[in-house]
Amino acid sequence: YEAILFMHIKLSLPIDAETLVPHRPPLCLVSRLLEFSGQTGIVESVIGQDNIFLKENGAMPSLTLVELIAQASAAVKGYDDLRQGKPIKKGFLVDVREIRFTGECLRGDTLHIKVDIIRTISGFSVIHGEVGKNGVIIAEGTIKIWVPEESYTPDQTAADVG
Repeated sequence: YEAILFMHIKLSLPIDAETLVPHRPPLCLVSRLLEFSGQTGIVESVIGQDNIFLKENGAMPSLTLVELIAQASAAVKGYDDLRQGKPIKKGFLVDVREIRFTGECLRGDTLHIKVDIIRTISGFSVIHGEVGKNGVIIAEGTIKIWVPEESYTPDQTAADVG
């Protein structure tokens, strides 16, 4: 893959998540990165009519909230990488631990996912995430993501991010 480095790009929040993550519709479940501070961020997800994970009754399976945490962490990492002039990399969800589901998500909901990248060692990151709806946490837990060293997103260009 050919990687393009992003030098001196001015990024401002909120920013469209598709700029920051390798996911594309219909699998991109996050909408915008709202807040960023070091290894922590808050990402918005609007559960639209076209969400492929919705059940017939308009509910989203609880397990999908784990993917929201993973994609939110990708948005935070992607933003941090772009700020540092690095290309966005593809990562893989490799472990889920201590996840608690305490509420449900429905078609039309706006969710806020807070992620904190706790530590990163040899391409593996441990991330704590909370999914909130109307100020109430509906899922919380810890996941592990692996980002291989040579995992650049090939279609990312400087023109894509402004």
